[in-house]
Amino acid sequence: MSLSFLTPLGALAGVVGAVAVAALLSTLRRSKAVDAQLGLAPPCRRSTGIDLALLVVISGLVALACAQPVVSNSARLEGREGLEVYVVFDITPSMLAQRAPSEPNRLERARSFAKELRAEIPEARVGVVSLTDRVLPHLFPTLSENAFVAVVNRSIGIERPPPDRRTRRATSLNALGDLGRAAYFDSLTTRRLVVVLTDGETLPVDYETLRTRLVDARVATVFVHVWRGDERVVGADGRPDVAYRPDPTALRSLRRVAGAVGGAVFVEGQRREASDVVRKFAADGPMVEQGRELRPVELAPPIAAATLLPLLLLLRRRTL
Repeated sequence: MSLSFLTPLGALAGVVGAVAVAALLSTLRRSKAVDAQLGLAPPCRRSTGIDLALLVVISGLVALACAQPVVSNSARLEGREGLEVYVVFDITPSMLAQRAPSEPNRLERARSFAKELRAEIPEARVGVVSLTDRVLPHLFPTLSENAFVAVVNRSIGIERPPPDRRTRRATSLNALGDLGRAAYFDSLTTRRLVVVLTDGETLPVDYETLRTRLVDARVATVFVHVWRGDERVVGADGRPDVAYRPDPTALRSLRRVAGAVGGAVFVEGQRREASDVVRKFAADGPMVEQGRELRPVELAPPIAAATLLPLLLLLRRRTL
């Protein structure tokens, strides 16, 4: 277990508490002098000590919360033996299509889908791949959900990297064949799954070659069609790209590809059905230890909440 602080300089917020304590002590000194002149009894030392102690506790807790302490524990990771999954993101410009600027575009919806899917198969090693007219690995299969989410949020973006060829339509599902012939999967992995998140607006596909590369490598496929017919690509100037038109045949094309490789196709509204298929694929096999991971626990929220108790006590005492 280790303790660290995300914003150590935030502890300077405790200076406010120190000022409050100094102000209270100054007030007590002046009050004592006035009481002596008027012949009044001085304040009870016990009561004053309690007020000072409450102020010190409040300022200390505020300073600690503002420093954002984090405790990290080393947790053992267990996963299914012989199982690896890749989530493939179509990152071509058509994935920017959306109904309105206030609504998520296709890529954002694909990210959301992927993170929900990852949370439902914690026992699987999952990697991340981007797709244009080629495939590129961003994360090799790992049990770390933290690593998966970080890569999806920070590394997956439109044309990051760009395709090799500059064409209006850059998605090439032919490139998925590289997942079968290149060393994406461990040689000892017996169950291999690829989940492809795409709008299906693809270049012509060589079905026979794609089938040979994926099926011969024992790679199962699930395609998720992230697409709506009333979406448009909006340029940097806020105007729709007049050259872009949604392809109404995209789902039909995707189904032909899936049929060629023995895969399944779902539309984005079928999240539950797609997740059920993936969970079923990942359900079998013995669980074995596959490393360890540091899992952070943020302490700032409970510390901030704990500050309320002495604060309420102090306020109650000052109003009596």
